[in-house]
Amino acid sequence: MVTASEMPPLTSTVGLKCRSCGAPLPADPTGEILRCEHCGTAQRVVDARAFVDQIALQINSFLRQALPMGAVGAAGGGAIDPVARHNLFVQGVRPRLDTEFREMRFRCFNLLSHGQMALPFTVTSWLTSPEDPKGAFLFQEKVRSVRSLAVDEESQGYLSEIEAIATAYAYLLTNAGFLSQVQPERYPFVARNCREASQALQNTPKLKALELRLSGLSFLAEALDQLSQGNPQKAREPLRSALPPLTQAREIAFQNFDQSVMIGGIDEDIAIAKASLVLTDVLTPSGGGDAGRSLQTTEVLLRTLNSPLPGGEVNTATLSAARLETLLTLAAQMRKAQSGQGAVRVLNGPGEIFVAFWVVEVPYSFSTGALWKARGVEVSETMLVASTFPLARPGQGPLDPSSVVTDVFAARGPSSWRDRVAGRETAISGGGIVRQVVAGSASLPLPGLPCVPPLSTQDEASRLVQEYLTWSRQRDAEIDQKLKLSLPRVVDLVYLSCVPGRPGSPPVPFLGPLSPRTLGDPGALHALAFT
Repeated sequence: MVTASEMPPLTSTVGLKCRSCGAPLPADPTGEILRCEHCGTAQRVVDARAFVDQIALQINSFLRQALPMGAVGAAGGGAIDPVARHNLFVQGVRPRLDTEFREMRFRCFNLLSHGQMALPFTVTSWLTSPEDPKGAFLFQEKVRSVRSLAVDEESQGYLSEIEAIATAYAYLLTNAGFLSQVQPERYPFVARNCREASQALQNTPKLKALELRLSGLSFLAEALDQLSQGNPQKAREPLRSALPPLTQAREIAFQNFDQSVMIGGIDEDIAIAKASLVLTDVLTPSGGGDAGRSLQTTEVLLRTLNSPLPGGEVNTATLSAARLETLLTLAAQMRKAQSGQGAVRVLNGPGEIFVAFWVVEVPYSFSTGALWKARGVEVSETMLVASTFPLARPGQGPLDPSSVVTDVFAARGPSSWRDRVAGRETAISGGGIVRQVVAGSASLPLPGLPCVPPLSTQDEASRLVQEYLTWSRQRDAEIDQKLKLSLPRVVDLVYLSCVPGRPGSPPVPFLGPLSPRTLGDPGALHALAFT
């Protein structure tokens, strides 16, 4: 039997590794300093070699625990009978690899159940790095160190599969570090890591869905790099290359039980790709405008959209890629209207900035009259909700929903005691001119004033109106007693000319007392205004 002293030195088979992430470094360094192509860390060659020595010690320790005394050299390819090598692998090596691999595979696919990309200037808050990628790269080297013991096709296929997953996981962990914090020039590293992870899976057919997903993500990262630099035209080609493999990956994963856990994550990736395609329109200057200004405003928009809604809740529903895609689509429609290539509903008037408002129909019923005069009345009211209400956070306190809507219940006219008893009331709200304002809007290109796109979705506006109704009932005992049923429904989006931040003046002057008290921080509104 080959003894441990006959085993070739492991440091001769392990190439240079990055001390920071564990990824391979160039095999033949030409200078004293090396820069990792996978995480960007600069390090001395001597330090990288010292790190390889540490890896060698850990692999030796693994082999000595996995193999019987005197058999460690078998891992170095000694001239041992194939049957003996097979027995060493099955009885000593594979059980230890299995234990470590099962845990790693679970963590890997748990990570893959989430989206693996973030738009420029944003982070993916739920994509955190649960472990150091060096551990996955070390496992990869452990697998390589016992290759000579895998003498049958089944064992070789097993090692190939677990090495491929370990390699892909290591690169995904490195990417998680980039995507959980905004860093300059992060996308080229993410693209390279996705590409090499995809290549590592090419000879493992059962992982085809993951291979295609990573391939699509590499193109997506290239496109996001161009978008982060304000080059929307250069982003379109890699975006067109990203969507087909991502879509195909979803189809394969849907038919594969083992990889079906990725479907939700792939959907997030596809939503980011579609949002990025929309973002090319948002970034394109209107009417020959300033590209730098467009990029600056887009950065503020993306950071704002990636923030929690009022109340401080942070969850995947609030910060999901699908939500970003929806809101960026609305922003792109506004940008096309600014350039004269599209139209949105507009009500022009004196103001310094256009702000988007959700139009909400609020049908409700209430009871009026006493005794035999008692009856139910059905009313349909129209309200406006400032789509910028996420900017209206009063410090750390809860948002007062009445401050960002046309407060129709506070504006109701007085009713006499006789009318209430006789059941002659026709409404317990006072929408006033709101319905007329909405009817007076028209589908037009946006004029030259700066425009703020919606910062909330239809569903979020509908929920806010529900909160407003609850708040109104708590504020007014008469409303609480009379109001029976209300089902708010968002029906449109309209841009109104506004004057936010003028002391003593309502933000929407022509609405008078029905104007929302705030549209959000005036400074933030102007920073979000596209021109």
